[in-house]
Amino acid sequence: MLNLLKMSQINKIRDLLTKIDINLMGTKFWVQAHVDKKNDNGRIYLQVIYYADCQKTNEHKEWHGRKFYLSDHMTDDEIIKTAYLAFKLAVEHEVMESFKINDIVLFNPHINYKELLEISHKEIKRT
Repeated sequence: MLNLLKMSQINKIRDLLTKIDINLMGTKFWVQAHVDKKNDNGRIYLQVIYYADCQKTNEHKEWHGRKFYLSDHMTDDEIIKTAYLAFKLAVEHEVMESFKINDIVLFNPHINYKELLEISHKEIKRT
């Protein structure tokens, strides 16, 4: 059960988020505030939600961006700017997945960083 202070904080944040309207190239995005369920006094986080086609299956479905945890002391300004950052990174993720060569995602955001390190020495240089 959330304590009264946490409920007050999340309600204030949710009210602030209702003022945001995000529509990009026909896709509607929402920024939602949730409480992490790891413990009874969980941290509040923001997360972008949107509907789009899967780059692999073409299935139209709901997508959730990564979680952006908030400090208990964040100002409204910081919350709005964190919401913008969450939106921006969700779009960047989609941009990376949408850029394909021969139907292969060139900048796949799902590739493990250790795999990228293995080929990071393979730079191209002009002669």
